[in-house]
Amino acid sequence: MYRRLSLGLVGGLAATSVVAMVSFPAPAAPASAVTTASLPTMLKGDVSSYALAATQVDMRKVASYWSPDRLKRASSYEPKTKPSPSTTATTSAAEVGRAAASTPAASSPAASAPASDAPPMVGKVFFKVDDKEYWCSASAVHSGYKNLVATAGHCAYSLARDKPVENWIFIPSYANGDTSAGIFVGHTLYMHQDFQGQGDFDRDYAFVTVYRGFTWQPYTDAGKVKYRSADAGLLEDRVGAFHFAWNKGTGRRVQVFGYPAGAHPDGSRPYTGQDVKACANTTEKKMASAPTWQLEHGVRLTGCQFTSGASGGPWVIGYDSAKRTGWINGVTSLTWNLNGDGRVDAVSTPYFNTVTQRVYLQATRQSTS
Repeated sequence: MYRRLSLGLVGGLAATSVVAMVSFPAPAAPASAVTTASLPTMLKGDVSSYALAATQVDMRKVASYWSPDRLKRASSYEPKTKPSPSTTATTSAAEVGRAAASTPAASSPAASAPASDAPPMVGKVFFKVDDKEYWCSASAVHSGYKNLVATAGHCAYSLARDKPVENWIFIPSYANGDTSAGIFVGHTLYMHQDFQGQGDFDRDYAFVTVYRGFTWQPYTDAGKVKYRSADAGLLEDRVGAFHFAWNKGTGRRVQVFGYPAGAHPDGSRPYTGQDVKACANTTEKKMASAPTWQLEHGVRLTGCQFTSGASGGPWVIGYDSAKRTGWINGVTSLTWNLNGDGRVDAVSTPYFNTVTQRVYLQATRQSTS
């Protein structure tokens, strides 16, 4: 029997009105439909997929939904959670847990990533759940079709609603509202069936194929500001991409990137979510577990104080700031308050193994142009 987590949404105001007129050129021939948004397609083994915007018509509707004002008013994703007393982990979208006083403290605080050093393929995903708009972190990952994004499973699939989120887009190189690197509409979501079916956070990762990107070009018509779209090309051509890595073991030096924004459990709020932040440390050798989340093989990084908004951000091995690339080996999934002081002091990712590779490889086979 499948066990589902009961998650409700809290916090954040979202815009519901569009104040700008948007226009698109006539669409190309529609892409072939993959499936309906309400039903998964079961692929090889334990991989499932969901259509997010199966046709060019669907893509245009999603793109038109995200006016510049809506993007500005979206909130970091914060599912309400209630961890059991046996675990100190919470989702990276809602830091509310605390640990026993005997738990060792984390090592060093999170460090900022200077704008000039921030990987251009790191960005935000925006999406809608019910009548509110939210965002998480994500990054471009290499594929032959140059159209793939990696993020957390809970940033693409709503366990509470038992269906994919709506109006999913990715904006790489996002900083203080800047979308000049392009807006990329999600085509199809690929994930492991145990996350969708059981809420298993050992599988809290997702790979999403995206359409060619566009940018907004403002113009004035009869005294009103309107926007028209301009082609931004393929995602990987635009900003590059991380390579995919799996079965790399623990005890490795990694850099974690993301857009933390929310408050710590004690109410302090050190981040704005408006630019990329980074943590760097060596992962623990022992796997982390959190029974509430069915996590048994988590990889944990201490000394990282990321809060709401960091979900889905990449864990990168060997990041080269000159070449602007590296190897993605995880995505931020859970946060931890290890010393019980009311401040998040560690993050964890599902272990990227052969199962993760199967999901990734299935996603790389889809063209969206």
